Amino acid sequence: MANNTQTTLASAIKTQYERRLLTRALPRLVHGRWGMTARLNKVGAYELRKYGALSAVTTALTEGTTPSEQSAISLTLVTITPLFYGAWLGTTDELEMTVFDPIISEFSSILGEQAGLSADTLIRNTLTDGATKDYAGASSSSRVTVGSADVITYAEFVGQLAALEAANALPVDGDDFIVVMHPNSWGKLMQDATFVAMFQQEASRDSNSPIRTGYVGRLLRCKIFVSSNSRVYAAGGEAGVDVYSMLFIAREAYGYVGMAGSFPNLVDNAPAQAHNMTGQNVKPVEIIVKQLGSAGADDPLNQRATIGWKISLGIAMTNAAWARDLEQAATL
Repeated sequence: MANNTQTTLASAIKTQYERRLLTRALPRLVHGRWGMTARLNKVGAYELRKYGALSAVTTALTEGTTPSEQSAISLTLVTITPLFYGAWLGTTDELEMTVFDPIISEFSSILGEQAGLSADTLIRNTLTDGATKDYAGASSSSRVTVGSADVITYAEFVGQLAALEAANALPVDGDDFIVVMHPNSWGKLMQDATFVAMFQQEASRDSNSPIRTGYVGRLLRCKIFVSSNSRVYAAGGEAGVDVYSMLFIAREAYGYVGMAGSFPNLVDNAPAQAHNMTGQNVKPVEIIVKQLGSAGADDPLNQRATIGWKISLGIAMTNAAWARDLEQAATL
């Protein structure tokens, strides 16, 4: 019987090491695409103003009589003050000398992706918190009452568009509003018989029909974007159901600002028709690298280095009636 086996010489058996690292899957970072934006320099805040409209005149003039002056015009002010966000990772001289992977390059990419995800999430949270809320299902009146049967339907979808139109909302892109939803919401939407029939009908007529263009489609004057970074309230509904946010966005619904030099690019590098997971290196700001020994007397033996990012970003709703957030169940 041989004494030298894979078990007795396990330390001598090596795993083949792949120098090429696997691509990290990133969500679509789309929430910043449609906001009003400004880059500040030498000022601490950004002010937006909106004058109110006058109502229709339905009373005829009386001969020889001057009508009363109209009421004072209302003025709404929205002030956005940017805040600073950042994070960093530390490395050591021994790590850089012993690790097989290009650690600085990888850490830079990871931090850059985190910065992009952070900015997108901050904007997403402002939108979902500040938009006009609605809930799927006839019996739902709040998030905690959304049950497993309260899913997106054709009627629910059209109802949100009707509400935007009733508020005189303006389209964002050409003649289109924007809809951002989670992949599970999209999957549930495509189980609605009316939607499926519409897609099949348009596809049979013209493969280039507007209803078919874009990543998941242009439908009912809406460009639909899918992102796994869409907001999900885990166990937020009735009986612990996960509740999904679906945003309907019109023009000038929200805005964001940042300081010059630290204002991030708020859109991922992927084109509009890209898949949900881009796998791209998102670097919305300059990565800050402090080399070994850069701390001077605080690092006398050149043992420590850091890599980090910092951004400035302020977000505010400018017209809550022109953004709607439909919360619904979307368990597939």
